[in-house]
Amino acid sequence: MSTPSTPRELATAWLDITVERFVANMKALRIQNTGTLLASFKKEVVGGAEGDPLKLRLSYALYGKFVDMGVGRGHGKGVTKGDDGYDRLRNSRGKLRRQKRKPRAWYSKEVAFQTKRLSELMLSLYGQLYVTRATDALPGEVAINF
Repeated sequence: MSTPSTPRELATAWLDITVERFVANMKALRIQNTGTLLASFKKEVVGGAEGDPLKLRLSYALYGKFVDMGVGRGHGKGVTKGDDGYDRLRNSRGKLRRQKRKPRAWYSKEVAFQTKRLSELMLSLYGQLYVTRATDALPGEVAINF
């Protein structure tokens, strides 16, 4: 893989690597019941032309965050205490019949690491671009008189 020379190329490569790492984390933690979360990743780089700000868009199914945090009610939206589905999932005191949920951190640690890594890569790339632009702007010959 060649070194990205523009911020857009760098952002595209970063998104590819980040999604690969998310999928690897989910597989390692066995978060692939139906495969819907694994298939829900969408990535896009918007802008990045001269003068346009660079924007990255990374989206996935919302329930992936709940899996990461280990939270959720355990039944669908709108199910209340008097409904049939409620008794199937919860006992008379409202506690889940199955084991308690545990956080499975496939997202939180990785996104913190990858965001820091992106900032380091962009800093390095922009530093190289600015040094090159400054060098190109210098005159071919500099004369200093004392």
